[in-house]
Amino acid sequence: MAAIDTTTEIAPFEVATVRPRLLTKGKTSDRLAKAGNLGIGVQVCSADGGETNLHAHPNADSAWMVLSGEAKFYTVGDKEIAHLRKNELVTIPAGTPYWFDVANKESGENLVILHVTSRIPGVTQGRIDYEPLAGKLGGVETEYAEGKVFES
Repeated sequence: MAAIDTTTEIAPFEVATVRPRLLTKGKTSDRLAKAGNLGIGVQVCSADGGETNLHAHPNADSAWMVLSGEAKFYTVGDKEIAHLRKNELVTIPAGTPYWFDVANKESGENLVILHVTSRIPGVTQGRIDYEPLAGKLGGVETEYAEGKVFES
């Protein structure tokens, strides 16, 4: 949810608040702000809906920072890259295959994770999927927790 007017007399700005809705099921991804090649978003994953498939983004370097919950990041062959907790992050260079999942499923806690990307000018390929979405994120319906939002 990007804030109000983004143009001033000095330069264009975007102001955003990280306050996504929490879930009982599934996963959401919301764009927060963008400036040139920089993009910032937030994803929320329920305890049963955090998986994604092995994929890469040839057009963007990424950083993922856990705001709440825990995440495990993996690469080719399901090799674990990192087990992240609150305020920990991982960087992923453009074109590097990865996937992630909620690490503490038994807690029932949502994973709230900030995603920062830096797009590489001139590279148009946005995403390469190395596995199908089915069996991972595919087919999981999103259900929101009534009246609950992330509070840092």
